[in-house]
Amino acid sequence: MDFCDMHGHYAWGIDDGMPSKQDCEKALTLAHSQGISTIIATPHIKPGETTKEDHLTINHRVDELKEFAKSYDIDVHHGCELMLNKYSDEAIKEGLYEPFEGTKYMLVEYDVTKPTEDFLNDFDDLLRSVLIAGYKPIIAHVERYFHEDIDLEYVQYLLDLHCVIQINTTSILGMGSRAHYKNALKLLENNMVHVVATDTHRCEGTRVPNMKKAYDAILKLGYPKEYADLLMHTNPYHLLHNESVEDPDFKRGFFAKLFKH
Repeated sequence: MDFCDMHGHYAWGIDDGMPSKQDCEKALTLAHSQGISTIIATPHIKPGETTKEDHLTINHRVDELKEFAKSYDIDVHHGCELMLNKYSDEAIKEGLYEPFEGTKYMLVEYDVTKPTEDFLNDFDDLLRSVLIAGYKPIIAHVERYFHEDIDLEYVQYLLDLHCVIQINTTSILGMGSRAHYKNALKLLENNMVHVVATDTHRCEGTRVPNMKKAYDAILKLGYPKEYADLLMHTNPYHLLHNESVEDPDFKRGFFAKLFKH
């Protein structure tokens, strides 16, 4: 099984991702060893901070990453992670964003450091500008916006808006907060996840290419192989090909349910 990592900051020197080309080289080596054959590069774009010149620099660096990654048998595609804030509507009007290459899908995020109440109050209005512009939002690392217990009703609301729900490998592996780990497992259990990605920022530590580890963790949780395949292979490639994602409908094995998370 090869993986498509549709959220990662592999391009060096342009955001809080890879500090250097040498770090990128190590990350690509690790990505290859983890079975990642396709990456959608998603540099941060922060409306109100990212300028037109910055946008051009980001795209040029991703082009460099494309060429560099060929040596590792990895295909790289353009994208971004657009921060939704009070300036994002203007940024969308000015074209300061990058949807997934050749598609109508766009990865968006909210400030994870803000209180959950702010997310619940603000996100709906911020999301409208993306929808009105004709894009299909992919909500990055949904589990990280809820700092205690996740609000499944709100996630269902996002699903009803035809948003794509993404969670991070680090959350599945328990490398973040305990709350984010529990949130990720609840989303999996309720079939509310479309894609899993690494959100890679470094070549060492926790935020690294670790798709195979997360894939194995999903299987250890008692879910069928078809579920892991859908989240880490099938649906990410649907996004890349501008196709509709498939909604999951899987359950954990009976004996797995006997063990608490």
